[in-house]
Amino acid sequence: MGIAIIVPDRDMEGLQRALQHRIPDLDGVWIYPNIPDYSLVEMAVVWKHPAGLLSSFPNLKGIQSFGAGVEHLLNDPDLPLGIPMARVVQRAMTVSMRHYVGMAVLAIHKRMDYYRQNQVQGIWRVPDPVELELRIGILGMGVLGEASARFLAAMGFDVRGYSRSTKEIPGVQCVSSEKTSLSEFVRGVNVLVCLLPLTPDTEGILNYALFNDMPEGSYLINAARGGHLIEDDLLRALSEGQLAGAYLDVFREEPLPVTHPFWRHPGVVITPHSSSVTNVEEAIDVVVENWRRTQKGMPLQYAVSKEKGY
Repeated sequence: MGIAIIVPDRDMEGLQRALQHRIPDLDGVWIYPNIPDYSLVEMAVVWKHPAGLLSSFPNLKGIQSFGAGVEHLLNDPDLPLGIPMARVVQRAMTVSMRHYVGMAVLAIHKRMDYYRQNQVQGIWRVPDPVELELRIGILGMGVLGEASARFLAAMGFDVRGYSRSTKEIPGVQCVSSEKTSLSEFVRGVNVLVCLLPLTPDTEGILNYALFNDMPEGSYLINAARGGHLIEDDLLRALSEGQLAGAYLDVFREEPLPVTHPFWRHPGVVITPHSSSVTNVEEAIDVVVENWRRTQKGMPLQYAVSKEKGY
């Protein structure tokens, strides 16, 4: 029995060789579509797989997402029922995300948007104030959210976290959706960081009504998923001055079309879904551990709850 790697449009030969070396008793590690016998596959490592494909493996025991997100799995209408699923959680991804969020917050704090516009116009001018006083709200206090919150708090920022259940994090004011509405939470922050999983409940959560609940001149940082943001609502909020700027790493359509207005908007900073990229070396450890667990009938590491959506 063996492992199928289903990660279209990405070179997976390195992962294939590493798994063959780390698990020598495998019958094979195959890269889709070159899978000789679907009945030999007991684990699938997937990212944005063709919908319905996973139901073709009759002996599948485990599904491993090749990233932190799992919406590509949960949105598959033909996802086989009862197969344990897991995602990748890595130190490298966590560090990368906290640095991205920290970079964006520091850029806002130090008025880099002001300097960028002045540079284009050749203007030598010091902003007043030189630094903005920030109250940072983080939506989603999972591994990435907590790491980002701790990182910002250690730099002395006022940091607040919002999640399903209240977390206890030194230096961070945490509230839960059970006791505090999202509208109430965002009224108290002027930088909103989205690190939520994408679920039916969070689809389109970054919208015009939410932006209007924030103080005028606030900022948005979205490093979660493009589906969280209603893009036209952001453009409207920026044009009205309700939001002063946005740092966006994820989009509804990727790559972002060259005709999209975000490219030319002076208030928007774009990065190409690079805030936190899966590190293959660390991902191998997760895949190997979960292969061993599937063989022993044990719960998977970093297991996904279909009910919660992450």
